[in-house]
Amino acid sequence: MNIIQQYARTLYGIETRIDGDPASQIGAMWERFLSENLAEDCPSRLDDNLIALYCDYEGDHTQPYTFFLGCEVLDVCSAEEGFSIRYTPAGKYAEFHAFGQMPDAAIERWQQISKMNLSRCHIADFEIHDPKSPNEVAIYVGVT
Repeated sequence: MNIIQQYARTLYGIETRIDGDPASQIGAMWERFLSENLAEDCPSRLDDNLIALYCDYEGDHTQPYTFFLGCEVLDVCSAEEGFSIRYTPAGKYAEFHAFGQMPDAAIERWQQISKMNLSRCHIADFEIHDPKSPNEVAIYVGVT
């Protein structure tokens, strides 16, 4: 694990509030995003990466939070109906990687992270999914 400084990112995509079974709710969001090819609806995309953002925590990661799925964009001022604009805050993040069959490898890595003694700030965490590396995901956990 490395602690690195991340820059703020502007994101465009879809979101939902997670307040029950995270695996099924997040899985449904991924299914919708991919099956409806929503990345194509993201204006001014910087690259082909998909960003999963966890934010608006009501406490820690075991409490309700917002899950956002989309793309990093440049200069987007408003969102079309059904879409949202979010920002990853600049700051310190613990960097992890998950390798293997997704989503199982990412879920397993998050389970490991949740058991670590990290000084998490629970403001925002995010993942970067590069379609050129479908068996790897970069995970960034906000720390104090």
